[in-house]
Amino acid sequence: MTRSAEFDAFGPWVDRVHDATEVPGLYRDYPVDFVTSRLVLKVPRNISRRDALPTMDLYDHLIIAAPETLVVLSRANADTSGSPRGYTERTLGYGDVVAVTDTIDLVDGRLDILARTGETLTVPYNGSSQQVITRLVDVLSELTLAALRPTPAVTIPEADAPPADLDLLDLGKEDVGLVTSYFDVMRHELGATLLAAHGRTLLPPRGGLVSRAVHALYPMTLHGAVLCRTDRELHIVGRKGWLVRGNTPDLSRSHTSIPLAAIDEIVLAPHPTYLGASVVTVRLGAARIDLVLPEGSAAVQALVR
Repeated sequence: MTRSAEFDAFGPWVDRVHDATEVPGLYRDYPVDFVTSRLVLKVPRNISRRDALPTMDLYDHLIIAAPETLVVLSRANADTSGSPRGYTERTLGYGDVVAVTDTIDLVDGRLDILARTGETLTVPYNGSSQQVITRLVDVLSELTLAALRPTPAVTIPEADAPPADLDLLDLGKEDVGLVTSYFDVMRHELGATLLAAHGRTLLPPRGGLVSRAVHALYPMTLHGAVLCRTDRELHIVGRKGWLVRGNTPDLSRSHTSIPLAAIDEIVLAPHPTYLGASVVTVRLGAARIDLVLPEGSAAVQALVR
């Protein structure tokens, strides 16, 4: 089988594409403007190197941060109605981006880009490429903030008495990882301030004795989170899920950034299933982000006043 530069360079990492010679063969016919595009990335298939063949299309996505829109080209799966070019194209204007969530669970990464329509554009990636994904998130943040209205519809005021900065063990030994992720955000986001933080807690169900007995053996954990903000964005550091049943350790990390100007309304409601928890819904056009937070916590008070 004929070898190629694409095959020889293939690995689990997301690579930056600098010119037309580095575009994967599958997407070679797409007119990428490298002069005006802020960033172009190629995301590999989730297969091991030993299973790759020179005849394969080795990249699942080509991501193009063009001047006005984000373009994501995706390899067409065999079970999808085929695109004549072998890939699909999705575009999203930066003014329609209302949230970006970067999640890592061991080596599994996932970038979720939420649109005002409620649609989510998801790109899985290998966790070894988090640095280049962070660069993409930075570019999206810059272009999104430039495209959004200058005056937010909802104001999240600075706290009258800001909480003290976190120490490594403030959220408990199980959530040291959340604190270190918060430190990363604070180093990366100049001028960010802490709003609130809490560690994990077990939640009792609203049901009867049988439900409570089952939960005693297989408990529901409300995971911890750290909320902070800059002048123009709300940042939420947490786990990949708010509520998780069982006793298996959760080592995932999730960072969601929401432009304040994209928020239309913030609504508070009690959790329908568990005592001691509230659901804070951030409404962003037709999109919704539900935060499950301890009832009456500083996190709730920071968002709903």
